[in-house]
Amino acid sequence: MIDFKVNQATFGQFVSLISAEITQGREIHFAEIEQDTGKWGMAKLWRVWMESTCKYMNSAGVRMPLMVKSTGESYGSRGFTPEDCHLLFTSQWLGVDKDGMRLSWSKKGRDGMRAATKGERFHAMLRHEEWALSRGIVLMKPRDSEYWKLEQESNE
Repeated sequence: MIDFKVNQATFGQFVSLISAEITQGREIHFAEIEQDTGKWGMAKLWRVWMESTCKYMNSAGVRMPLMVKSTGESYGSRGFTPEDCHLLFTSQWLGVDKDGMRLSWSKKGRDGMRAATKGERFHAMLRHEEWALSRGIVLMKPRDSEYWKLEQESNE
């Protein structure tokens, strides 16, 4: 029995492996295993990144509206908080699943949200890192972090 983890980086190898097995007349059985949500390390690193993003946004003069009139015009404002950044960029990068359910950084879904898989979290962090780099925002990326290890695996 062959156990093979399929992702974007290994998909080509997987197809070659299946092709070889079928060519040899073997029967293949697949089992889908639900992907885990990863360790807390990636979610904690996300929160650290939100601190850096918040500092950048405030220094760039980005403001959070306090109220919105019925015409859609906002009035009153305050600086961004790390929680504002978390909510904004979670919505932007994680978004919703194919069924329209909002994705969450929590380990288990809550408040009508589904917990994002490790892959979905990793993809959101890649997107945020790209966005931040394009604006000169320095993000901490420890070498022993779950995110760094996944990045190294995907670059192999």
